[in-house]
Amino acid sequence: MMKTYKKIAFGLLAVFTASGVMAQTQTSFSLSEAEEFGVNNNEQVKNALLDIESAKKKVWETTAIGLPQINAEGQFQQLLDIPVSVVDASLFNPMAPPGEVLEFRMGQEFSTSLTFSASQLIFDGSYIVGLQFSKFFQKMSATAADNTKQEVRAMVREAYYNVLVANENVTLMDSILLSTKSLWEKTAIYAENGVIPQEDADQVEIAYNRVKASKANAERQSSVALNLLKLQMGYSFDEPLEVTATLQEVLDEMQGKSPLLADSEIKNNKNYVMLEQQGQLDEYSLKNEKAAYLPSVGAFFTHSQNAYRNEFDFFQDKAWYPTTIWGVSMKIPITSSGQKIMRVQQAEIKIEQDQNDLQNLEKSLQFQELQLKTSYQSAVEMVELEKSNVDLAQRIYQRAVLRNETGVVSPLEVTQLQNQLLQAQGNYIMAIMEMLSVKVQLDKLYNK
Repeated sequence: MMKTYKKIAFGLLAVFTASGVMAQTQTSFSLSEAEEFGVNNNEQVKNALLDIESAKKKVWETTAIGLPQINAEGQFQQLLDIPVSVVDASLFNPMAPPGEVLEFRMGQEFSTSLTFSASQLIFDGSYIVGLQFSKFFQKMSATAADNTKQEVRAMVREAYYNVLVANENVTLMDSILLSTKSLWEKTAIYAENGVIPQEDADQVEIAYNRVKASKANAERQSSVALNLLKLQMGYSFDEPLEVTATLQEVLDEMQGKSPLLADSEIKNNKNYVMLEQQGQLDEYSLKNEKAAYLPSVGAFFTHSQNAYRNEFDFFQDKAWYPTTIWGVSMKIPITSSGQKIMRVQQAEIKIEQDQNDLQNLEKSLQFQELQLKTSYQSAVEMVELEKSNVDLAQRIYQRAVLRNETGVVSPLEVTQLQNQLLQAQGNYIMAIMEMLSVKVQLDKLYNK
């Protein structure tokens, strides 16, 4: 029975270990998985999260200013030349001649002191404002981290789209290459048998070589797009990466969930949020300037032990002289000849400017929204048009290939129609890229 339990335990351990390895070595990603991987591994996000941790430390640093501050200090000194004091001799001897002085040394050659001091801030307006601001600064850091995550998601999304488009381009080139190769092989046989001129077969071979070069270039572009996706995801360049989505799936989803119909709010835009927080930051600045009118109060306590010796015998049982002081200090601002009121008024002006900037940004974002939606609608229509052109050019090309086999259409005409198909497919790919680019810009506008 014990052996059975051990086998089960080892089996479960192996399963969990294998699951962990699979999680760590994931190579196939959907769009959402790629975005999530990027958020968890992109260095920009990591730094943004570290900024949040730093902001938390800043809150405690500011809080500590208002907590007791305790210090201990020790000092030792040796007088290499003991100071000499000079007094009129008549102070001690009334019979002393006028002008006679007495000289004597005051002090001990060695002295040491140990001091313990503590201070406590009781009230300070700037400290209260600073404490409020440090907590707000932590909120700003969290907002900045969220914005960074959304920016990384957008970059990963755009790079993922580029991979899908590049793969689609390779697929299109593959289909043309296969048909062109078949046509070339047939025309080569016809030319050898004298059915058609050799020049016609050569023209088809030129077309075939051109398509091969185009396919090779498409494959290189696909590799570049994949490496860019790895970069945005924070994925190792040495590890394989596969996208599980297809371009058609993305286009179908966009058609079902059009950005034009999305319920979005301009005020979610990251630039709007950051400018709004900038206004709040300036409000704290105004509070701080007003706090300069308030008094500041603090308490302090100091205790010291001092010893003086003619010989270095501080560790012997001899006298140490204590000094203990405590007190309360208050600083009351009376006048600054108008400096403070001018700083307050400048801070108030800055807040008013922030409101104007926020309203201007809102209008700009609304205009950008209208412009992008118009561009997206035009891009969608262009994709549909170019897709129709591709289908039409494909049918024309295929019919020409069939008619070439019966000798009705020459190989040269077929290659010309092939170029027409290539051009149509290129226009279709460019239209898709434009539509996806506008889609990403709309996502950024709504901070999605």
